[in-house]
Amino acid sequence: MKVHEAASLLGVTPRALRYYEEKGLLQPCKEAVNGYRLYGDEDLERLRWVIALRELGLPIAAIQEVLLASGQPERWISKLDSARAALYSEWVTAKEALDALDATMAGWQQAGTPQLGKLEEAALKMKQNRLQRAAWRDNWNIDEYAASYGAEAPYELLKQQLTERQYRITLQQTTEWLEPRAGESGLELGAGSGNLTELIAASGAKLTAIEQSPQMLSLLRKRLPQVDAKLGNLLSLPLSEQAWSFVACSFAMQHLTHAQQLLALEEIDRVLKPGGRAVMAGFMIEDRIQETAGSASDLTQGFVHCSLKQLSAWFKPRGYSLLTQAVDEGIYILYAVKPEQAVGLDSDQES
Repeated sequence: MKVHEAASLLGVTPRALRYYEEKGLLQPCKEAVNGYRLYGDEDLERLRWVIALRELGLPIAAIQEVLLASGQPERWISKLDSARAALYSEWVTAKEALDALDATMAGWQQAGTPQLGKLEEAALKMKQNRLQRAAWRDNWNIDEYAASYGAEAPYELLKQQLTERQYRITLQQTTEWLEPRAGESGLELGAGSGNLTELIAASGAKLTAIEQSPQMLSLLRKRLPQVDAKLGNLLSLPLSEQAWSFVACSFAMQHLTHAQQLLALEEIDRVLKPGGRAVMAGFMIEDRIQETAGSASDLTQGFVHCSLKQLSAWFKPRGYSLLTQAVDEGIYILYAVKPEQAVGLDSDQES
């Protein structure tokens, strides 16, 4: 089949097929006499994959990665996981920009004139969020832990900071505070290999789990196939807004700097339903952090503790009800309930 016939069959232009060939997505054979491209059945099937993935928003580079995994189902899905997470990250950033622009324009309308200062404030916050998302690094080789320790990998990552008994009790108490109910839509962040996930899923809740490490995600999917597990991180959740009745998170915020922890809270707030609840467990300190603490370099030395005062200062102005309890020395559970109606914030509170 020649290029015009193939293009007509697939509903695209001949130029699109030539473009895909230029990018290395396919290599049709050519007639020896005149050099005309000939598309066989394998070429057409490959093009169907390319066209469908393009329509779903995947860039050429991501499609190349996916096609290279052809014939390897687990790797194929892993590549699609990465592409999906990247698309959601772009969407989250675009939504933030639109929300900031809408708020700025509303302020202009109220003031009766455009104000450059307000626009610069919104742009600065967007820049700071973008830099925080880009700054995250896996300083612990989490994939290697998953490959070496399997389901016990999350505890192996933490065992320099707590005992196995403390770890298990924290997960159990997190589940008890959460009180998941059958049929309820729930979300777990930083799910690892699924140790907390298993406890929550036993309630019958419709659980979605988010995990940054592809290796951990693979373990989780094999261990708990009934759970909807997705690749993603706390700084840019690959999820729609206000769709979840509860959010659970255990020992995942410690992988973030203090500034990144606040950005993660914004993401939790974005996806949590009005009246929904969030339960966070992990290493926490009561005192407020110093402004210079919690930089990206601190993460290379260990885990960053959450500040209970900083968390409270974020949740309370937004109308959340808040409870905290010590599980053991240095380990806390925080329980927060989102208000039924949004609470307005001024610029000082937001910062």
